[in-house]
Amino acid sequence: MAPISPQYANQLLAELTEGCPVPAAPASLSRYTFQVSNHVLIGDTAVRGYKYKGRWRLEERDIRAAGNRLASLPFDVDDLVDARLTPAEPTRTWRWQIRSWFDNVSYWDQRTNGCRCEGQQPCSRARPNCHGLGCAATLEQVKERYGRWPIACTGPLPLLTWSGTTWMVPRAYAALLDRADQIAAQCVEQAARCSRCNATGDIWKWRTSSSGGYTTLCPACAASVARPYKDHLRGRQYTSLLKNAQPEAFLCRLCPGPRQAVHWDHCHTHGFVRGPVCASCNTYEGGGHRFIHRPGSVRHLLLCEGCRRDRTVPPRHQPDIVLQMSVLDPHGPCAQQANSRWGSVQQDGSIRFRMRCWRCPQTPQWEQVMPATQVRQLVREFVDKALEASAGTPGQESA
Repeated sequence: MAPISPQYANQLLAELTEGCPVPAAPASLSRYTFQVSNHVLIGDTAVRGYKYKGRWRLEERDIRAAGNRLASLPFDVDDLVDARLTPAEPTRTWRWQIRSWFDNVSYWDQRTNGCRCEGQQPCSRARPNCHGLGCAATLEQVKERYGRWPIACTGPLPLLTWSGTTWMVPRAYAALLDRADQIAAQCVEQAARCSRCNATGDIWKWRTSSSGGYTTLCPACAASVARPYKDHLRGRQYTSLLKNAQPEAFLCRLCPGPRQAVHWDHCHTHGFVRGPVCASCNTYEGGGHRFIHRPGSVRHLLLCEGCRRDRTVPPRHQPDIVLQMSVLDPHGPCAQQANSRWGSVQQDGSIRFRMRCWRCPQTPQWEQVMPATQVRQLVREFVDKALEASAGTPGQESA
């Protein structure tokens, strides 16, 4: 059978488990699903994900086997056990996940509607109410917010029952999720091993995306299969690169330790190549938020000849520069320096900051706009300082 898309896999699972006590729930089977493991859990079955022609795929026979196993689970809806959804769960198990849903809904209900409990206000949300949740939250609120969130590709919320003193769940389902937790931990442990020397390390530092999926390489092995980049494509347009200009031959120029690159990072405004980066750094730079605070990030951005010439950086990084180079207006009612949640660049080049002040419940949020002319001036000053510092640093080229 040919590989199938995640969308078709979800559809197939729904058909195979239709009418079953534990129906499959659609999972977001994207590349992030396989970031910490090569597998996705469907019940207590680990299904391998593959990259086929640049897109994630799964084997249809694996999906059918997992769906049929889930559909044939011996199940008695009246045989219930204590779900043990205690706040003290030490690791990210299925119990921890459900407990976090409950806690989040209780928190937001109290924050939105206030506390209606007797005694100290607001309450700690630790004492369960008649619905088994904190403060005045209800299970319907949990289902509304998290009803579509799966655990091991199953929907747990319809199977939970509040007895009046504890949360209950069918015994067979609890055992299924316990097995899924064990298998998931084994998959993560295997994914943390270097594919060349079998050493175990930090997934978030060693594991990176590749053309065939995610791979795990320790720093020593990464340095043995890729080499440092020497800026040989400096000044080249990304569109002019040949097909054999493989970034995988180089180490990521942004990671502090050796890590194999995956993409040619380039300026989307001017088109110039900046250098090879891993998938994580590529995503971080593309998101913009707080990227300029990383060591070497500003020099990396200024490898674009157009940005150096115009004394600027891509717009997504400009809100952070403005916050670093200026002080926004204090909050009038309390004259305190407010916190900026986020700054978005407008079409005219101005930046709209969403502000927050916890000291003033009457006006906790508002907006402040930095004019485009001031933004350009602050960004230029920032770039000039960066180029001046680069020129005075041994081993760094001048502007």
